[in-house]
Amino acid sequence: MLHHAHPELEAAEFVVFADAFRRYVDCTEAVCVLLGYTRDEIPSKTIEDVSYNVNEVPRLFAQYLKTGAMEGEYVLQRKDKTPVPIRYKAFVLKDGCNAAIWDPIKDWREPYLAALLEMDSAKLKRKLEVALVAIQTARAVQGPSPPPPHELQAMNDAVSALNSLLRTAKPGPTVSR
Repeated sequence: MLHHAHPELEAAEFVVFADAFRRYVDCTEAVCVLLGYTRDEIPSKTIEDVSYNVNEVPRLFAQYLKTGAMEGEYVLQRKDKTPVPIRYKAFVLKDGCNAAIWDPIKDWREPYLAALLEMDSAKLKRKLEVALVAIQTARAVQGPSPPPPHELQAMNDAVSALNSLLRTAKPGPTVSR
């Protein structure tokens, strides 16, 4: 990583830096591994290139620059186009650096429960999207053994509940079981 001396970022594993044009200028090696890009490829990427929902990037980035900070959940896209749900915390630092810390979401239950509890209709759609992608990702991960039947049933029930909530909140695409 280029020389960045920011106490806010010191202990973080997944750190990215972007310029005002939403181009990545630096990142940690963990970000390269997470997204499937080499260190040489990252500087040619923009935030849109690694975002799952490209349409909301300009608005969110403008809001971030205006407020100087932002945090929440988001869905990134790996080089192979697979989604990666994350939590993020972004900063406009005193020296003008635009930086973000990412935390990949590993347990689908956390974003699922966050979506069920979200009362702000403006935030609900993104929370539903993140929860659905987290469940899809958990289903796709094939470790030494597939998830047990009760876990698959819990995921199916969660997808049904989220799709129902998505239809009630705003018409849109659903995720199949």
